[in-house]
Amino acid sequence: MKPQIAKAIYKECLQKGYVEYNNVLYPPSQVPTLNLPVPQKKSRGKNLIKTGDVNDERNIRNKAKQRDMFIMLLETDLKVDVWPEFFFSTERQYRFDYTIPKFKIAIEQNGGIWAKGNSGHSSGKGIQRDMDKSALAASLGWTVISRSPEQMQTSETINLIKSAIEHKKLH
Repeated sequence: MKPQIAKAIYKECLQKGYVEYNNVLYPPSQVPTLNLPVPQKKSRGKNLIKTGDVNDERNIRNKAKQRDMFIMLLETDLKVDVWPEFFFSTERQYRFDYTIPKFKIAIEQNGGIWAKGNSGHSSGKGIQRDMDKSALAASLGWTVISRSPEQMQTSETINLIKSAIEHKKLH
């Protein structure tokens, strides 16, 4: 039997309620009588606590699994806690590339700005989405610093973030 056909049959059996135990598929009718463990379906984020803040389970998960040079640079140089892929609202699924939640400062890395045609941030739809996101962020008190990928790890960007932190401390 071809592997593609076998995979399709296997997937169909699982969808019909068959349970795999020790590499054997059992029909749903036999599961209770054999006392087989029923696998739990994986949640795809439906039951997550969504607050749009640091206690948002999506944000906690993103912080735990993502760490890059930009985060390490900011945390080392500015002594701040940086969160990647931060969901900042419960109203929409918008998220910032990086945030410093303590000061409500977001850093957005906008790639593809020079691409021709309808791509990413340069398409009409992308520009509208970015405007909606920025307006919502501003209404919630966020300061957003937008940079191109080439500008991210520069002293200019670090100084902009330092300045934004100082401004937030004063107000």
